Amino acid sequence: MVSPPLRLFVGGHKVRLRACHARWKAHRISRYVSATGFFLALSACSQFFYARTPTGTFSGKLYVEWVAPNQFIYRPDSVKPLTYLASDGLLFTPRAMTTDGGSIPRLFWSAPGLGPWDFGPGYILHDWLFVQHHCRSDGWEKVDFERSASLLAEAMKTQMKKADGEESTVVFAVYQAVRSPVAKKLWDQGTCLPPPSAAPPAGPEGVAMQPIRVFVIDADK
Repeated sequence: MVSPPLRLFVGGHKVRLRACHARWKAHRISRYVSATGFFLALSACSQFFYARTPTGTFSGKLYVEWVAPNQFIYRPDSVKPLTYLASDGLLFTPRAMTTDGGSIPRLFWSAPGLGPWDFGPGYILHDWLFVQHHCRSDGWEKVDFERSASLLAEAMKTQMKKADGEESTVVFAVYQAVRSPVAKKLWDQGTCLPPPSAAPPAGPEGVAMQPIRVFVIDADK
């Protein structure tokens, strides 16, 4: 049972976080807000949000294959598939799927922390949550739209702490982006696409073709 003082303490955080979201939204939609005011609001909210974002645990390997410009295939490793244990105990093991990493506008790719693969494991997890939801895969009912956004923030913080390079503004900005009306529409109206084959296609002689592997991330290291 939670004591009254602790209940008030937790409730205060919720109220403050809601106010933070409201302030962020107001700054985002106002045409008259100054750049200084915008970044001050972003910094204050991001620090508060980041401090209260829990962390989980990544393990396994992430393999990404190039298919076409800005289009890749993630195939889970047969021995050590990428796995994420969330702070609430939920375990996620993404399956084979097409991905573009973080769906970040190209304009921002050069900004620190905003490259489409800067947080590859987290973005693969987030993409999988959408695929899982659209295809009604095992466990899809355990994650709603809001939880998908908070899981990405949690995954990003997990990676930042492991890399010893924490940046609250990046986490908060990405979190807000994946909670946008555009993202919500995609969550609600997206379709279940057939997954890519679990193994690279066979060549003309029946021998498996070697994929163009962009990179490998070992989350255990």
